[in-house]
Parts: sequence; structure tokens; C-alpha cells
Amino acid sequence: MSLNKKGFFITSTDTGVGKTVITAGLLGALRKRGLDAIAIKPIQSGGIRRQNQLVSEDAFFYGLAADLPYTSQELNPFCLEAALAPAVAAEMEGRIISLEAILDHFERIAVKHQLTLVEGAGGILAPLIGTKVTVADLAAQMGLPLLIVARPGLGTVNHTCLTAAYAQSRGLKIAGIIINMYDHQNAGTAERTNPGLIEAMTGVPVLGLVPKVEGLAVEGENPQAGDLLALIEEHVSLDQLLQAVSS
Repeated sequence: MSLNKKGFFITSTDTGVGKTVITAGLLGALRKRGLDAIAIKPIQSGGIRRQNQLVSEDAFFYGLAADLPYTSQELNPFCLEAALAPAVAAEMEGRIISLEAILDHFERIAVKHQLTLVEGAGGILAPLIGTKVTVADLAAQMGLPLLIVARPGLGTVNHTCLTAAYAQSRGLKIAGIIINMYDHQNAGTAERTNPGLIEAMTGVPVLGLVPKVEGLAVEGENPQAGDLLALIEEHVSLDQLLQAVSS
């Protein structure tokens, strides 16, 4: 990976785990540190209509959390309306998604910024183009280390270890794991022991236990970031994260 292409590829153990929240929070926290960081969502399925334009709610939320203007062409080159796996949504809508176009877009963005955060779609094996190109293939082509977002509760050890094992089998570097929606006040035995088990079984550090953000709304007409940035700064080891990208 060249010096002008630094950043992270953010994936997760499943859809709905909170990739967008973590991506936006990291973007805002890194920019507060004075870093020229940007986040992109190469493919959005489940886009919404606003003023006759198909909009990526995920990319829009990046701008909200990090106080950046939303520009659809820069932050989200491919937006699909159906809330399905991108390969299925593209086929239904008669759209052709080009891996080359995505990579070209990434290159153009990455060379202009110190750090580029790339949010995948769904989990690491979500199909992007037919059944032959998955999120893992896109991450491999971009050459960025992975950040895996996971749930805190029962079952997350299996899901997280499977995600990490597959990534490692593909030769993908994993910078760390962030557990989202972690209840620090009322964590049960599973929640308390899961981070240590995951680290021991994967060999990957858990870089953060991020609590649920009160008043958070990613979707809808009135998205709100609440105190997301403050919680990311408090509960994620940003220094350790940045060491991973510079190593």
C-alpha cells in the first residue's frame, strides 16, 4: 500500500451491527485530531429518495457526524434503492456495478486525503457483483487493513471469529475489532468475557467497546449523531488504531 493510500476497510460480522455508526464516529474523531480523513461507501443498497435524488443515508450520516458536506458522487458512487445484497439489488434494478470503477473512485479519493475509511456492505462475504465478487474481494483489491465491527452479546464469538478467520485465510490484514452497543453498566457474563475470548481466538486486538449512543438516528428525515464522537474518543483506542495504519 503506497503512502498516499492509508486508511481502513470497515466490515462487520453481519448487517445491522453498526458499521455506519462506527465509520462516522471514527471519521469525526480522527478529523478532530487534525487528520485529513474522509469516509466513503462504495456501494449503498437501500438508498432513499430525497428531492428526486437517490441518497445514501450512510454516507449522509458521515457528513453529519464529521461536519462535512454531503456530496453523493464523492462519498457514494453506486447507490441502489432495494435494501438487498448489492448484487441482487443491482440485478433487479438493471444496474451494472464495475469493480474497476469502484477502485478508480477509491484511488481518486485516497490520493487527496491522509486517511480513507471505506465502509463495506453487509458482512465480509456479501456478494457485490454476481456471486464472484464479494466484499472481501473489494477489500483485498483496495489493500487497506480491516476493522471488524461486532455485536457484544451471546453468539458474537462465533460470528467474529468466523469473519476474522475468513479474512486471514484471504491474506487480509486485520487492524482490530470494535464491539458496538456495549452496555458497560449492565454487561452480563457473556458480554464481559467475549472480548478476551475473541482476542485469544483470533490474535486480533479489540480496540474498543462502544456503548449505545442515546438519541442516535442514522435513518429517516432527521438523522442525529448525539454524543457519538465523544463516546468514540472515550471508548476506542485511537492511538493503537493509528499505529496499525502506519505499520
